[in-house]
Amino acid sequence: MLALASLVVAAAFVLLVVTVVAIVAWIILGAANALPDPERMWPRLSAWALVAIPAVAILLAFLINRGTEGRTFYAQQKANRRVSLLLLIAMIGLVVALGEAIAASFTFDSYGALVGAGIASVLGLGAAGFAHFSGPGAVLSSTKARRLERPGAGREGVLLNVVDELSISANMPPPKVYVIQDASLNALAVGTKPANAALAVTSGMLDRFDREQLQGVVGHELAHIRNLDSRYGVYVAILVGLVALVTDGFLRMVVRAWAEGAFFRGAALADDDAKGAIAGLAAGVVFGLFLLLIALLLRVFAPIASLLVQAATSRQREFLADATSVELTRNPSGLARALAALRDDRDPLDYANRGSQHLWFTNPVDPKRLAGARSNWLSTHPDLDSRIARLGELYPQLDEVGEGVGEGARNAGWEPRD
Repeated sequence: MLALASLVVAAAFVLLVVTVVAIVAWIILGAANALPDPERMWPRLSAWALVAIPAVAILLAFLINRGTEGRTFYAQQKANRRVSLLLLIAMIGLVVALGEAIAASFTFDSYGALVGAGIASVLGLGAAGFAHFSGPGAVLSSTKARRLERPGAGREGVLLNVVDELSISANMPPPKVYVIQDASLNALAVGTKPANAALAVTSGMLDRFDREQLQGVVGHELAHIRNLDSRYGVYVAILVGLVALVTDGFLRMVVRAWAEGAFFRGAALADDDAKGAIAGLAAGVVFGLFLLLIALLLRVFAPIASLLVQAATSRQREFLADATSVELTRNPSGLARALAALRDDRDPLDYANRGSQHLWFTNPVDPKRLAGARSNWLSTHPDLDSRIARLGELYPQLDEVGEGVGEGARNAGWEPRD
């Protein structure tokens, strides 16, 4: 199963790269008049194929993820890497499909749609390259995180010591450590590989958590780095931002065209022909309304598609990281008490945004979590009671480790074993 999954992931990646290269080459050769006129069918088929790529990639990621549920840590970690690549393909494919849809709405032509797809593919691959080389720094900069220098003192020294000891347990180089000046309880990990990874916790977590709770949280974030979740998370954060930028830009452009009367100018080209003026005015207004409708639909549904990519396997990643944290610390109670404290915390994170919500220890922009409600199917994280309950299934002794922990697990449907 895993060998087949590897083959499918490799084939999907090669297909995306070949398609992008072919489109860019077609645009260049077409501009140079070096191509014969092809049949109209192939650009239409190519356009539909580009739209299908993100949908197929998400479906494959879902199937691979379902196929590894209940298997060993190592099998899930291997699948994690393959799913990360598939979801990255889905995000780039979504950007390409957006460019194609915008160009098609202007040109009503399959060739024009492919030109838009080619331009968008360059933007998507460029964003992926930026995410790989500069994404971790960009995410940390958005939180105004402050780097800690070793050996540190006080609570900061405790955090550095916890990171070092658990990095040894995980057999990986210790990441750079940052503190985010915020009173809420949260943490995140970024990096495309363990060698350039970084881990950040809020000052509220640093001040209010004891050593065992910090160990549980740090172990969870190190698991994300070791499992390469942080790489996928950074890629998606940058590409989600690009999707929002493209859809917002298109909508603003159409609204500005309406404000400047661009769709009413057809009447002025009719040379004093009343019927021609009315027809030109009607055609311009209809075209403007069509573009506005497309822009509004893209503005609404493209972020939903991005959220689906974010949430596609995030829940299983969080459960795996929780279990890996216990593997590193040998202490389920520290993580369980940290999750219980987070469940009761109602302080929102000041630096939260939807583009990076999947990177955090718990979703900082989910109003259901801040209200103490259960997560829905679009959530990037499982609700905290469910995470406690999953730990309770593995470690029955959690019923005795602290007030509220066993109660929260039972609220999610767990009963301690005899």
